[in-house]
Amino acid sequence: MTEPGEITLLRQLADRQTITDLIYRYCRAVDRIDPELGKSVFHPDSTADYGTFFKGNGHDMIDAVCESHRHCIVHSHQVTNITITLDGDRAGSEAYHIAAIRMMAGDSIRQVTVWGRYIDAWSRRDGRWGCDRRLVAYDLDEVRDVTPMMTEPPPARDRTCPSYALLGVTQ
Repeated sequence: MTEPGEITLLRQLADRQTITDLIYRYCRAVDRIDPELGKSVFHPDSTADYGTFFKGNGHDMIDAVCESHRHCIVHSHQVTNITITLDGDRAGSEAYHIAAIRMMAGDSIRQVTVWGRYIDAWSRRDGRWGCDRRLVAYDLDEVRDVTPMMTEPPPARDRTCPSYALLGVTQ
């Protein structure tokens, strides 16, 4: 028989994993330029503050990020340390991120790398977790010319990426 404390612990573990998966889903969505997937992370009335890049509705932010990435050669977003606090159907998280973006600058390839944190407020509505508010804190950044080592074309940045065939669309 399961004890009440064990149920609470299992619920907390499941909630933490769900929120972590949503943070990872955001990275996959912007790297694959998949606005529909990205919007599934945010509640429709959410807000996002990306500093001078964007301030407004979370779904509109997804559209803006995906559109800006269409003009890049390749980009990769990773998340590292994730801290989550839970309070019933509400939660807060801080997730350190690294975003590396390559683009053309004349005849040169430039890489912009940003290190920062996604500071998010979450809520569970009708049984589904979603982000209510995101604040992006930018900690470090750099822009530099690069000479790529790989000669293969970058991976598909849409739902033709082989990962969709293997993993499907997680919404």
